[in-house]
Amino acid sequence: MPLTPFALAKAARSWMKTYLTLKSEHEVQLPHEFLKDDVRYTGALVEYFIEQCTEPGDIVFDPFMGFGTTLRVAEAMGRTAYGVELDENRWRYVQSIVKHPDRALLGDSTNLNDLSLPRFHFSMTSPPYMGKNHTENPFTAYSRPGRGYQQYLSDLKEVYLQIKDRMHANGRAVIEVSNLKHEDGSITTLAWDIATQISQVLKFEGEVIVAWDPTYGYGYDHSYCLLFANVP
Repeated sequence: MPLTPFALAKAARSWMKTYLTLKSEHEVQLPHEFLKDDVRYTGALVEYFIEQCTEPGDIVFDPFMGFGTTLRVAEAMGRTAYGVELDENRWRYVQSIVKHPDRALLGDSTNLNDLSLPRFHFSMTSPPYMGKNHTENPFTAYSRPGRGYQQYLSDLKEVYLQIKDRMHANGRAVIEVSNLKHEDGSITTLAWDIATQISQVLKFEGEVIVAWDPTYGYGYDHSYCLLFANVP
């Protein structure tokens, strides 16, 4: 079966770099009320993957849109951007900064089936993090007790099963994530565990290591962008 123009365009970009160095900086200053929770990735990271993985007019989706970096950058680059955010205050903020606030949705990404979303070509996000000994549920904005680290990974896998159902064939997904070093010296291999889980849903295409200047956090100077494809 011949590849579609969309698939050909993506295949032509399979030479994507495996290492990036970026400044830990932001083009948009958050309101004071959000500064203590500023865990955004920089817009330059979104620009890189939007350029590599999409074409103008493609639909981009962020299931954990946070403060709207993915949506804002995707719109500026001529893409159609949708996102979902559980926290109402963050959702209202994102609606105030994007060109199409109706595409920034308030909702729970563990239940994407309850939301009205189009089929999309590309997804990029950084999910809420959980350490192996943490007790809060990240998917409730850390407001409720969780059911353990393995359940967190299972819930994230379920999110991507729903994403797969809405993604065009040969579409791609990027998950930006880090492993976590804890004060007791232990490590949660969060990035590797997420890669293992989501590779059961989408084809794992590898990782891009992002070195952050001056640093990243969670005990590391780098994070990973995990690359996946929705292979028919």
